[in-house]
Amino acid sequence: MSFQPEVSILMVNYHTVTELLRCLQSLASQQDVVYEVIIVDNSGDLGEREKLQMLCGPQVRCVFSNENLGFGRANNLAAEYANAELLLILNPDTTLQETTLLRRYIDRFYAGNAAMLAPLIVESSKHKLIYPRQRYPSQALCKKTDFSGLAGTVAWVLGACMMMRRQDYLRINGFDSEYFMYGEDADICWRIRAELGPIGFDQTLAVHHIGGASEKQAASLSKWMRKRQGQYLFFRKRYHPDDVLRIVFRQRVRACFKLAKNALLNLCWGTSPRRIDDDARSTATLVVTAELLG
Repeated sequence: MSFQPEVSILMVNYHTVTELLRCLQSLASQQDVVYEVIIVDNSGDLGEREKLQMLCGPQVRCVFSNENLGFGRANNLAAEYANAELLLILNPDTTLQETTLLRRYIDRFYAGNAAMLAPLIVESSKHKLIYPRQRYPSQALCKKTDFSGLAGTVAWVLGACMMMRRQDYLRINGFDSEYFMYGEDADICWRIRAELGPIGFDQTLAVHHIGGASEKQAASLSKWMRKRQGQYLFFRKRYHPDDVLRIVFRQRVRACFKLAKNALLNLCWGTSPRRIDDDARSTATLVVTAELLG
């Protein structure tokens, strides 16, 4: 490599070349910063591979996987090729719309004492701003889990954009490879807080995010199955078993009630896309929790 990047940007592609191209274009407009991009292709699609190869160059490197590694394992693979001191984990369906954003992001990271720094996530299509979570999923139901050893007040941030030192990422072995997709962002944040230090947030850094680009071809039930599997894997790894059981029974009751309510509404008013998605979510909850109880 003829240049030394300040930051290695890790990206995972799964049928998101169109979005990825827009992201790379927004990166190309960034001022006063030297970066490299490492893309791991999870698609296994020859057409996708040809398009990605056309994007490769001195700053952009593509790594082609023979299997779909999922989000976390693919980022871990990308990190093995990183040359910079800083890592920026970035979804391909994001854009940096301010030309000074990456420079300010790096400077803000070095000026603080956080082990990880996250920006404000802007989902314009949904008119939604995503801030850091102050609590973990279903934490309110936990009575025996000990959260006292976790640094800082931010619990976890969305995996769409997060910055940390490469040596710290490697120290905690990156993302937990047991997660395929969903739940790994909360898990890595837990381990960072337990082993490295607090998670920082700067709302003056706004990263625009489409959201769900890699899942645009997925059926609703399969999508919710992956979400619930990731969520309950997090519960089993991080929460006291008694708390996990409490969460399981509470969510099973809610899922059954939702299915019964929607069945009645469907008889009266016909089906709707929202109720179909609600039923998929409730069904996934019942299936995954039954497997966990088994």
